[in-house]
Amino acid sequence: MLKNNTIYQGLTALIITFFLGYVGIIIIHNVFSDIVKTLDYNVKNEYSRYKIGEYVLKEIASIETNYYKMGLITKIRAIKPIQEKINDEIEDIKNAIRVLEVGGTLNNHIKLNLLEAEIVTDRVYFNVDNSIKHYTFESIDLLPKLDELTLKLSKMEDIMKIKLAYTSNKNIEISEDEIFKVKLFFKQLPTLFIRMKENASRLLHDSKKNIDLLEKNITEEKVYYRKLEYLFTFFVMTIVLLLGIFVIKQILNKSKELEEITKKAKLSEQEALKANQSKSQFLANMSHEIRTPLNAIIGFSNILAKSELEKKDKEKANIISKSATALLNIINDILDISKVESGKFEISKTEFNLRDFLEQIVHLYSITTKEKNIRFVYLFDSKIPNFITSDETKLKQVLSNILSNAIKFTPKDGKVLFEVKLIKLEDDIAKIEFSVKDEGIGISLDDQKKIFEPFSQADGSISRKFGGTGLGLAISLSIVKMLGSEIKLESQIDEGSRFYFDLDLQVSKENLEEKKLKYHFALCNIINDKENIRNHLKDVLKEFGVIHDNDEDIEKSEYIDLIFCFGDPQFFEKLSRRKKRFNCPVVYVGNMEKIDNNNIMKPLMDYYLDVPIYGSKVFNILAEAKSIEKTKEKENQEYIFNAKVLVAEDNTNNQLLIELILKDLGLDVCIVENGKLAYEKYKEEKFDLVFLDINMPIMDGLESLKLIREYEKINKNYTPIIALTANSIKGDKQKYLKAGMDFYLSKPIVNEELVKILSTYLEKKVIKETKVISNDIVEYAITDINIELVAKKIGMSENIAIKIIDKFKSNIVKDMKDFENIIKNEDKNEISQKAHYLKNSCLNVALDNACKILEELEAVEISNLSVIQIEEKFENLKTLLFSNK
Repeated sequence: MLKNNTIYQGLTALIITFFLGYVGIIIIHNVFSDIVKTLDYNVKNEYSRYKIGEYVLKEIASIETNYYKMGLITKIRAIKPIQEKINDEIEDIKNAIRVLEVGGTLNNHIKLNLLEAEIVTDRVYFNVDNSIKHYTFESIDLLPKLDELTLKLSKMEDIMKIKLAYTSNKNIEISEDEIFKVKLFFKQLPTLFIRMKENASRLLHDSKKNIDLLEKNITEEKVYYRKLEYLFTFFVMTIVLLLGIFVIKQILNKSKELEEITKKAKLSEQEALKANQSKSQFLANMSHEIRTPLNAIIGFSNILAKSELEKKDKEKANIISKSATALLNIINDILDISKVESGKFEISKTEFNLRDFLEQIVHLYSITTKEKNIRFVYLFDSKIPNFITSDETKLKQVLSNILSNAIKFTPKDGKVLFEVKLIKLEDDIAKIEFSVKDEGIGISLDDQKKIFEPFSQADGSISRKFGGTGLGLAISLSIVKMLGSEIKLESQIDEGSRFYFDLDLQVSKENLEEKKLKYHFALCNIINDKENIRNHLKDVLKEFGVIHDNDEDIEKSEYIDLIFCFGDPQFFEKLSRRKKRFNCPVVYVGNMEKIDNNNIMKPLMDYYLDVPIYGSKVFNILAEAKSIEKTKEKENQEYIFNAKVLVAEDNTNNQLLIELILKDLGLDVCIVENGKLAYEKYKEEKFDLVFLDINMPIMDGLESLKLIREYEKINKNYTPIIALTANSIKGDKQKYLKAGMDFYLSKPIVNEELVKILSTYLEKKVIKETKVISNDIVEYAITDINIELVAKKIGMSENIAIKIIDKFKSNIVKDMKDFENIIKNEDKNEISQKAHYLKNSCLNVALDNACKILEELEAVEISNLSVIQIEEKFENLKTLLFSNK
């Protein structure tokens, strides 16, 4: 696209032109700078030559002085040091000449006669251009004379001996030739030194002339080259400027075209926005129109299934409900993919219990796998923290899509493996991998590339054979990408597929929970455990107590609550002996068909546990075996609400449905067909709760809401109003709440959601049989316990939660009386033990504030609480547990 853009090409050409101009100026500047540096270097080099000449002249003068010193000595032994000094000076001159010949560094040692520094060294650097043939005149003129001086120096000792003998007036005979030799020697010295100094001075003078000439020339050349640099720079800048003007003209011409294109684009954008809004509105309307009859279909089919019909008729009602629910799921998928395409699909992260969350999903799909006789194996890494932060709803949607596909494509008697494992845990971030492996038809490499595209399946035959819209994986991939990862696929034809992804999830800081139950379990050995079931069972049982998983440990145990075995006949005698010794139930872990064919082991089994294995499944067996939930309650808990409710709903089928549902919950219901009648009815009668459908003829729900709220302001009263709608477009809930609704209920109506709303805004009572507590301890009214919170905390159904609460209520009064007596005895050890026992009981029923007080009393021996403080805390505990005394 950019390559064909003229303005882009023009701007690119302009930038390149300026860049080349800039580079050209830099090159020109560097070239001329190098020339000037070379000129400066030549002058500096000639200065070095001049300094070497001065050094040679100084050394010649020093040699001359030393020669004359030798001529004045009176003792022959004084000659030797002077000779050595002269030899050194001759070598220094030769070294200086050598530097002039080949280049190098001359060290000139200067005596300062100072206390701080006697000698300072002046280093002179001289370079010789070997590419040019040259002659060193210092070498030609001075080296022969230096050799002559060296020769004379070697004769000096003999000459001085003759001289000293002649002048000593001793009776030593000296010939005339020797006297003449001495006179001639000293007569030649001045002439030799004069010639040497003249030559050195002449060379020094020539060097000085060269320096003057170079300095004059370099000044002229610097000016010349500077002008030349300016000329080249001006030339380059002129070219760049002309090219820049040309390119700018091209850009201006094209910018006019771009303005016209932009105007057209804005118009197109507005049209597209209108089209998108129309599409969104169309989807909202279609959703409402389809969901409205679906609400009636699902609702009435559920009512029929629960009524006293014949088995065949109930099955038909269930088929209707399942088919309608499947259609509803398709509608939801279409809405979701529309949100993805329009960018309105958002992530909303909250903290939740990952273990409980996954168990709910596994429990849901375990029913489907049993219907197809598919072995559904669930493996959960026990190292994964319980509480994490993510989008619970979206993650459930992804896992549900992948699991339902795996189950759909896996044939009867096949296997599906759902594995969740911890990759790494750093700081507060856990990298967790979610993997689903099936034994289905597999996907070819070519089809793997398009499997995640909307409305796409591997081929048309799959849609005909297995059904589906082909939207699930596309939506799932979009969700996982928004969560910061990507779904990966490994598959081979006729061998199955593995879909997996990993997420970086924030971990809650408070992730450690104290075990609520502390039972003892014996875990038998297993001959063949390819699926790693035994280790997974160990991880699950850790949540409920202590595990004894080897023969030595089991034999040492004094008490076992449950024995888990895997049906291997080899362990029959050992299992029989242990069951008799510990007098406890045995749970068979594995496929029922395997144990049915095993006549030896089957009589030993009391309970059966097959895959998938998860916490609530194990707890149900444990609860039944240990009578945790034995009460005389009904299986199904019934809610009865005492209130009057107004419902505005235009669809007659839905009117009948919601009336049946609300009346079944004990409510007095008034139904009207539009918002105007709802407003008039509200003014005539008093209602505890109002349900307003959003889309109604004559007056919609929002307009009716506005009138009701205005009426309430005048009369100074307030009634909760719930939005009742089949719309499910993003932003609906927020829009209705902002308009003044108290909550939002989507159609088709889910009974659990309706009960939650009614429980929030209306008074309720639970109809169930309760245990009779003996008269001698009923002097307390036990505080209400939140059933929903308890069910969520233990990860079980509300039915089991109610049983646990009843068990707690039946014991707590007596336990508190015992605790009060212990406190009166002031035995801190017993106080601590009883507080620990009561704390565990309160944990099971989510009485967190009571647990905090009991923790303080449990630590009474460490904290050194006084008797008065202990009694005060006990009174606070009674206040929390009982509403009145």
